[in-house]
Amino acid sequence: PMGAILQLALASLLWLQPRAPHHLLGRAPLLSGAGCGVAGCRRRTPTALAPTLSLAAPSSSFAAGPELSVFELCADGRVTPYQSTLTSMHTRLGVRLSARDVRLLRSSTPVLAVRPGFVLFDLGEAKGVLLHDRVVMVGSDRQKVRTIGEEVQHRLDALSRADGAEEYPFEVRVLEAVYELSFTLLEQSLQRLTGLINDLLTALTDSSPAQSDSRRGAALGQLLPLQISLNDLRTRARRLTEILQEVLENEDELAGMCLSLLERRKQSVPPAGIATAAATAASSTAADVSAAAAIGAGGAADGGAAAVAREGRDADTESEAEAEAEAAAAA
Repeated sequence: PMGAILQLALASLLWLQPRAPHHLLGRAPLLSGAGCGVAGCRRRTPTALAPTLSLAAPSSSFAAGPELSVFELCADGRVTPYQSTLTSMHTRLGVRLSARDVRLLRSSTPVLAVRPGFVLFDLGEAKGVLLHDRVVMVGSDRQKVRTIGEEVQHRLDALSRADGAEEYPFEVRVLEAVYELSFTLLEQSLQRLTGLINDLLTALTDSSPAQSDSRRGAALGQLLPLQISLNDLRTRARRLTEILQEVLENEDELAGMCLSLLERRKQSVPPAGIATAAATAASSTAADVSAAAAIGAGGAADGGAAAVAREGRDADTESEAEAEAEAAAAA
């Protein structure tokens, strides 16, 4: 029935409300006044993204060839765009992506995976590798990767200028900027679908003679594709929230996400070779001290035995003298 279909479309539109992930970061709170979901932040909708990016048909793989476009953004503000393959990026980043990591980045499934020394993320249009001092955005479309990277840079700069920004490490601010951007793009897609559904509902409820049955039938045929698009958008928004929630509820992954802290700890510990040599030297010194103590104890024992022997000889001499004195007295 026409009424049931219209109610289904309206219910789907009201049901789909992408939620910003800031409420999940209770254990790693976002920056005050600059996080995703804040009114001032939501007004900053990137107009440059509209002609370049579209979430209606996201790229599901890197089909342009083995070499990908890379946008590298460092914590000190340096930006380096270059071409590379996923398997050869380790020469520049210092971390090696496993075959599973490469497959995850080539798929269309949202991912937020903590690895030793880095975080792998795929939030739709924004995907790449996050380290303690840089973030690397990758993709097959050079212009799209550059646009995404520059938008992340702008948002990261805004977060860095916020009050108390120095309290938050680089990786936390990057994740906030990337998530904020991803939900902004989802919201833009929702707004486009909202306009299409409103136009469709107007056409279906138009009772004027100019609105023929054929036009109503054509409009009715568009309900199913719009419903599919709404469901897809809802699934992607929910999945982005779920993968962040999964990391925050896992103590090991949450600890592994503290990349800056782990890097500082790694730098404060001496290399394995130096630590081993120091331990060996300490052991040798302790052994030498123990040996010297043992020698000293042995010398003391020998000295004590010599003293006892001398006391014995002195006693014998005194006994002999007393015997001679007694013999002389008797005579």
